Amino acid sequence: MKKRYAFIGASLRAECMFAKGIQEHFSNIAEIAGVYDINPGRSAQFASRNNTKAYGSFEDMLNTEKPDVVIVTTADVYHSDYIIRAMRMGYDVITEKPMTIDAERC
Repeated sequence: MKKRYAFIGASLRAECMFAKGIQEHFSNIAEIAGVYDINPGRSAQFASRNNTKAYGSFEDMLNTEKPDVVIVTTADVYHSDYIIRAMRMGYDVITEKPMTIDAERC
């Protein structure tokens, strides 16, 4: 069974740091389950390039897709919010640095 990865943030970071590797090197064991971005157009473009579905809501994507892992690649200032929310929903989370821009929030 393939590991399923959901993306929060459809930026160039998401494409280059994570999606490309999944698609080009690990497609036999991993797949992109869905993507959410606050910019629906960016989500749609990411979804089209990565053969997945774009969602208009973070919660809808996770509740529908039930991925194995959530990858957070939003703007740095939003990382901790999505990390905490996904973890509270019971998901394992990967994020590119930094975890947050505020040490107190860590």
